[in-house]
Parts: sequence; C-alpha cells; structure tokens
Amino acid sequence: MSDQSGDNAHWVNDGRGLRLVFIDGERVNYVLYADTKAGIAVVCDDPPTCLDGEHIDFHPVWGEITMVPVEGA
Repeated sequence: MSDQSGDNAHWVNDGRGLRLVFIDGERVNYVLYADTKAGIAVVCDDPPTCLDGEHIDFHPVWGEITMVPVEGA
C-alpha cells in the first residue's frame, strides 16, 4: 500500500471528519482507506458481505479518487 502520511492518505477514524468518496466520479460507500495521490482505495462491497462468516470482505479499487468533506461533521 502507499505511504500513509500526508494529506493524500485517508482512512476510517483518521481524525479529519466525515467525507464523501468518489472514484471516477461515482460515489462509493464503505471505504476503509483511500490514497488520492496513488489513486487506490480499499472498499467493502455495498452491502457488506462476509463469505467466511467471520470477516467482512474488502478489495482494492483503482481510479481517480476525490474526497469531499461533509459540512458540520
């Protein structure tokens, strides 16, 4: 995975508040990690799936990533 320092790396509970995530212009839910500079995000399926009965499934997605802060969050 890419370097997790700087303003380009975003993850759950990073302290920067709620953000909407867009990959190639499409809104994506359940994003665990995103690097806007590298163009990669780790996302869960929508709705989340659990094939092994224990862990939620996730996978990488590549594209142009845009983060939009949610006002008042």
